[in-house]
Amino acid sequence: MSERRGPDLSRLSDAELRALRERIDAELSHRFRSRQRGERARGGLVEGPAPRYRNPENPAETWSGRGPQPAWVEALRARGVRLESLSIEDDRPIPADGTRRRR
Repeated sequence: MSERRGPDLSRLSDAELRALRERIDAELSHRFRSRQRGERARGGLVEGPAPRYRNPENPAETWSGRGPQPAWVEALRARGVRLESLSIEDDRPIPADGTRRRR
């Protein structure tokens, strides 16, 4: 037989259980938002344009297609490589509503 941990919830009324669930949901939501704020502050959640181009010689190097071209793009283009050949396929998940914002 498994050992129960925590309070005996079977003694709570339906209204008390609903109130407890609302408090738990609110606390979990608060913690989630706090973690997101912390990750953004540390640079972990980057909410910018997704990369559109990748350096085939160094896959860690990407470019969103906005702003000045990085040196690796300029060097490849100087060698005759077409920008289109550096494109990254859009592999982001499709939202539940089936729409995807353009980059």
